[in-house]
Amino acid sequence: MDSAPSSQAGKAYFVALVLMAMSVPLSKFTMSVFQFVLVIIWFLDGISSEVLKRFFRKSNPFGAILYTVTYIIRLAADNFIEKFKLFFKNRTALIVSSIFLLHIIGLIHTSDFNYALKDLRTKLPLFVLPLVMSTMPALSRKQLNQLLLFYVAAVFIGTLFSMNVFFKQEFNDIRTISIFISSIRFSLNILFAIFILGWFITIDRSFSWQWLSLMFLILLWFLAFLMILESGIGLVSLVLLLSLIAAYKAITIAGWEKRFVTLMLMILIPLGFTMYIIHEVKVLSTAKPVSFEQFDSHTAQGTPYVHDTISFGIEDGKYVGLYLAITEMEQAWNQRSNFDFNGQDKAGQYLKYTLIRYLTSKNLRKDAEGVNSLTIKDIKAVENGVANVNYLENPSIRTRISKMLLGYQNYANLDNPNGSSLMQRIEYIRASFHIIHNNLLFGVGTGDLPMHFERAYEEINSSLHAQWRWRSHNQYISILVGFGIFGLIWFLVSFGYPYFSNSSNRHFLYTIFLLIIMFSMVTEDTIENQAGVTLLAYFNSLFLFAASKTGLNTK
Repeated sequence: MDSAPSSQAGKAYFVALVLMAMSVPLSKFTMSVFQFVLVIIWFLDGISSEVLKRFFRKSNPFGAILYTVTYIIRLAADNFIEKFKLFFKNRTALIVSSIFLLHIIGLIHTSDFNYALKDLRTKLPLFVLPLVMSTMPALSRKQLNQLLLFYVAAVFIGTLFSMNVFFKQEFNDIRTISIFISSIRFSLNILFAIFILGWFITIDRSFSWQWLSLMFLILLWFLAFLMILESGIGLVSLVLLLSLIAAYKAITIAGWEKRFVTLMLMILIPLGFTMYIIHEVKVLSTAKPVSFEQFDSHTAQGTPYVHDTISFGIEDGKYVGLYLAITEMEQAWNQRSNFDFNGQDKAGQYLKYTLIRYLTSKNLRKDAEGVNSLTIKDIKAVENGVANVNYLENPSIRTRISKMLLGYQNYANLDNPNGSSLMQRIEYIRASFHIIHNNLLFGVGTGDLPMHFERAYEEINSSLHAQWRWRSHNQYISILVGFGIFGLIWFLVSFGYPYFSNSSNRHFLYTIFLLIIMFSMVTEDTIENQAGVTLLAYFNSLFLFAASKTGLNTK
């Protein structure tokens, strides 16, 4: 169906698409609401207000209502039949939505149907949105631009709400400032919004210079926010995508001078990022040589200091165990806080170690004077489990690297992956391949993953605590666990076939979106929750079906 929506249902359809796009970064509840609204509009496509008015002009109220109900039921039934015929004729739509069919087939060897049905409800957008968008009229270019701008605006609004939380600093993990959806899914939305703005600025160019200037400022803000959010997947994906764009331009652009410049960009972008990471790792993990003879031996109160350069390790380029006076710290802390010095903070960590690290991050000695130098805000932060003042005041790539290094040290020295998302992923992969070893061909089924993971962690003697024993955190491996090697091939084909089978699908924005999703699946179970699965299903369907006639690929 090629024409842009023009009927009442068509206009309502466009509005619902816009509102759902805005819901993706902002509201799980309205994601569901507007998906339901889209289904209703899909059933009522073609409804005529003139027909309804005629019923009420020619009949009494009771008869008019009866005629209206009959008309709506007949229209819905006809739409259901006709649109499913269109759907089954659309090979791309069938293949895209077949991911949902894969999960249904996975019920054959499932024993936990309660979890399986919950999982199917989560994955329902993978079927509903391709069905609706492939059988409704396509959007015009103007409508698509408007929809994308509303989406970018919603992402921007989400960052403003997050900054409100950030400025209050009532958190112990920067990722929790993303209040509507998980920080990882939010970072994917921000990353995609960056490239949408980049497309408008550099390729589309259909806006005034005032609009383009505003877009450029918002783009810069999104880049800054990714750093504040310490989004590893967002920043790494950004570098990879820019490098791939440069590589593509180096191959296709005319003129050796331009080709040379883009080739250098292709090399320098990832090289510069890698060198920066290596430099920060070296700075953060290497402390300056110390001379114990130059250290003070006693506190101001006369307590002997302990200078330990081994047990407490290095954080932010500093020995954490220097200038320790534990007894003074305990007395001073218990006078300032109701949290027991020898107990736990709100994050479940040993409070005294949280306090030691926090004092080190502020360049304070671990004695009574150091504790008494803390502000009320500092005391509250330690109680909340914040072990480093930079986690609150200086969120950045550097701070993220520091956290990862600390997690690595705990895992390497103490075999303790708990509390480090990077090190925990090693345990997730270990458990995943333990399951795969005995279920390679067909997997364990749609509903049995939690049961098998629980058993696997016990069988591999994982040191992960119960609250951290999650699934693969790699979508490809999750599919392999659930549906085996045949399921993984099916899953990959459902992405690859629509893109490579039709050159009109290989336009810039869809390519970028698909790469963002594919990259995210390396480190995340992207489609195992509502925000991730809706992000994929919505924009995949939008670009393949609703925007298929807008000519994006020609720009």
